Amino acid sequence: MRISHQMLHQNSLANMNNSMGRFQKAYNEALTGKQVTKPSDDPHGASKAMELKSALATNDQYERNTSEAKLWLDETDQTVNGMVNIMQRVRELAVKGNNETLSPEDRGAVASEVEELTKQLRQFADTKVNGMDLFTKVADGADAAVTGPKTMTVGGGLNIQVNATEEQLLGPDDSNLIATLETLSAGLRDGNEMDIAEIDTGIDRLLKVSSEVGARMNRVESAENRMFDNTLQLKSMLSSITDIDMAEAITKLKSEESVYQASLSASAKIIQPSLMDFLR
Repeated sequence: MRISHQMLHQNSLANMNNSMGRFQKAYNEALTGKQVTKPSDDPHGASKAMELKSALATNDQYERNTSEAKLWLDETDQTVNGMVNIMQRVRELAVKGNNETLSPEDRGAVASEVEELTKQLRQFADTKVNGMDLFTKVADGADAAVTGPKTMTVGGGLNIQVNATEEQLLGPDDSNLIATLETLSAGLRDGNEMDIAEIDTGIDRLLKVSSEVGARMNRVESAENRMFDNTLQLKSMLSSITDIDMAEAITKLKSEESVYQASLSASAKIIQPSLMDFLR
């Protein structure tokens, strides 16, 4: 088979283009630190990388939800504890006010303090977070919708209640704690004893909510720790698919550059002769 100059020219260009392609790929890998930058680089790896990135994006959303959930739970915990402190003071005043030796003026002073504490209790119940009611309220009116407590998803299939309803805190309408305190303080002014059992019932209800909030906070923190570990694992798996060893990448780049330069030099020697050179 006769080897023509045209065949040598075409083969030389093909080899040079192949060498240039490998050099360009090595350059891109060294520049980006990634061995998979487009699906054609590694279809299977690219597909797996997309799955891992999707899982990481989901974890990012869970992380945002977790941060917000902790904010609501912290606010709920602090506010409920503040309400417990108020009720404990109310109980102290009730014991004091029920003393038969107190004068009407002293009973009135105790009643006034209970009334002020009742106002503080209402203020706590009306606490807001980012413009929203911390404690879910039941709207007034026959057609008003009854809304449940606020929940957030902090992991796969894990929904956590992050606040409390007013009913959980203060009791149902027929035995609302604030209304009860108003009745008791008014009765104290009239010479009646304050019902300490009703006050204790209110304190127990608040302590129950506080305990539940603490348990939920533990669940959120546990979910947060699991999510953190899972995110590290996902990032490690993604890195093993897409990232490269930089020292190896630089060595490969230098090698491909040398091959490309040699290819250019060899091709130049083949392509350089002109038609006039063959006519001499």
